[in-house]
Amino acid sequence: MKFPLPEPIHAALPIVRRLREHHFEAVFVGGCVRDTVLGLPIKDVDIATSARPEQVLELFDRCIPTGLQHGTITVLLDKTGYEVTTFRLESAYEKHRRPESIQYINSLEEDLLRRDFTINAMALNEEGVLLDPFGGINDLSASVLRCVGDADARFQEDALRMLRAVRFIGTYRLSPVLGTWRALVRYKRLMNFIAMERVQAELDKMLAGKSPQRALHTAAASGLLLHLREPLPAEVTDAVAAAYRNNRNNRNNDTGCLIARLDRLNGTDCRWAAVAIALKLSEHALMQTMKALKLSNTRIKQISDIAAIARDFEIAAALDEAERRKWWIRTVIRYGKQTTTVWLDIMRLAYDTDESKRNGQVDELVRWHEQIPLTSVKQLKVNGSDLKRYFNRKPGPWVSEVLAELLLLAAAGQIENEKQILLLKAAEWDKEGAEHES
Repeated sequence: MKFPLPEPIHAALPIVRRLREHHFEAVFVGGCVRDTVLGLPIKDVDIATSARPEQVLELFDRCIPTGLQHGTITVLLDKTGYEVTTFRLESAYEKHRRPESIQYINSLEEDLLRRDFTINAMALNEEGVLLDPFGGINDLSASVLRCVGDADARFQEDALRMLRAVRFIGTYRLSPVLGTWRALVRYKRLMNFIAMERVQAELDKMLAGKSPQRALHTAAASGLLLHLREPLPAEVTDAVAAAYRNNRNNRNNDTGCLIARLDRLNGTDCRWAAVAIALKLSEHALMQTMKALKLSNTRIKQISDIAAIARDFEIAAALDEAERRKWWIRTVIRYGKQTTTVWLDIMRLAYDTDESKRNGQVDELVRWHEQIPLTSVKQLKVNGSDLKRYFNRKPGPWVSEVLAELLLLAAAGQIENEKQILLLKAAEWDKEGAEHES
C-alpha cells in the first residue's frame, strides 16, 4: 500500500535519501506514519536506519547526540530537528521503564517488533510504501488497539505504555483487544514505577485529545490511577469511580454531562478545571492532586482559580439579583476577565440543555460580564498619587482601600471613570467618615 507523503515527512526526505545513497536502510517510523495513514496532521518526524550512530554523525554536518546511549542522533535540517535512531534490540528493562542495554541490528522488522502497539509499528519508505509486518493498518481500520507481540511482556517492559494505551484509546477512539486490556489491568500496579511528571504528560495529552471523555472513562475502568507513585487523594479516586459507575449506568447528572462534553472546551487547563468542577472536588483535594502530578505553579493557580469560582457560585446562586451582581463584579475584578471567561465557557457547557434557574443565572452572568467596563485599578483614571495630592495626606492603606472602592463603583457602572468625578466621590466618602468620627 502506498501513501502520498505529507509536507513534514517530505521535508525530511533529504536525510533518508542521503542514508540510502550510502547503502543504509532508512525509513520513517512511529507517530508520523500512524498519522499519515489516518490523514491527520504530523507533529514529529522520526527516522529509523541500519546506520550506526557514529555513521550518522559522519554523514551529516549538523547533528546533536541527544540519545547516543540509545542509538539516537538528532539531525538538523533547515532549522528542524529529526531523530534518527539505529535499528536495535533491547535487553531486559530496568524498573519497568527503560532497557538496561541495547544491541544494534540490521533488521527493520525486528526493530518494529520491540515497539508498543501495532499502530505504532509501521514504517514508510521514501516512496511512501507502507511497511506493516504486524497489521497496524488493519487494526486502525477496525478501530482496535493491540500490543505488538506479547501484551504481558510489552507492559512489563515499560509500564508507561499502559497510560499510552489509554491515551490512544481516547485520541483515536479505539477499543483495546481483549488480550491487551487484560494485560493492562493485570499489571496496573507497575504504575508505581513511573515518575509523576510522565504521568502528568500523558494525562495532559489525554485531555487535549479528540475524545478526552473516552480516555478518562478508560482510565477509571482500568484502575491505573489507583497505583501511582504518589497516591491521589481518596476524594479524587472515589469521585472518579463514582463518575465511571454513573456513566456505565447511563445516569444523567451534572458530573456526567460535563465530562461527556469535554471535547467542546478549548485548552488543556480549561478541561482540567472542568473535570475538577464536574467531580465537585474540594480545594484541598484539587491542590493535593495537582501537586502530586507536578503541575507548574502557573497552571495550579489557573485551574484552582476556575474551580474556586465554581464553588463560590454554589453560594452566590442563592442570592437575590442585586447581591449576585455585586458578587460577580468582585469575582471578575479578583480573578480577571480571562479566567472568568473560561469559567463561563465551562458553565455554559454544563447547562446548555438545562431549562433550570441555574441556566438562566449563567446567561445573566454572561450579560453582566460583557457590560463590565474595567476590572483593574490600573484602568482607573485616578491613581494613588492623585489621591495623596488631592487630600494632602501621607501614603498608607487608605490609598488602596479608596482605589478598590472606586473600582467597584466604576466596574458596576455606578460612576463614570473620569478623574474629577472619582476624586469628588472619594472626597464625599472622606467627608462622611469625618462626620461619623465627630
